[in-house]
Amino acid sequence: MVSMLIIEDCLNNKGGIMFVDLDINELAYRAMGFTEEQVEEKINNLDDIDVDLDAKYGVDFETYRKIVKDLIFFTPKVHSAFGNPFHAFVDVENKRVIVRQEV
Repeated sequence: MVSMLIIEDCLNNKGGIMFVDLDINELAYRAMGFTEEQVEEKINNLDDIDVDLDAKYGVDFETYRKIVKDLIFFTPKVHSAFGNPFHAFVDVENKRVIVRQEV
């Protein structure tokens, strides 16, 4: 299983958001319709995600990252086991968070 993405506030990033690229890859591949097994294989094989993103959406990885950053706040709020709320892109079928940003 590919690790869960945690979008973290980055103090050294002028109050912006720092993305973990491996996990943004997972979100992109899942959004493009790849199964969890296919995603893991593509990431392990170091496939060039720009090729797939360009074919599907006409964008490169950096543009996709920016879109995720802008859309995260339109996702539902969920609570962690510790009660901390966060916005999240969720994988409902597998009952897990792929991307999250603390509120």
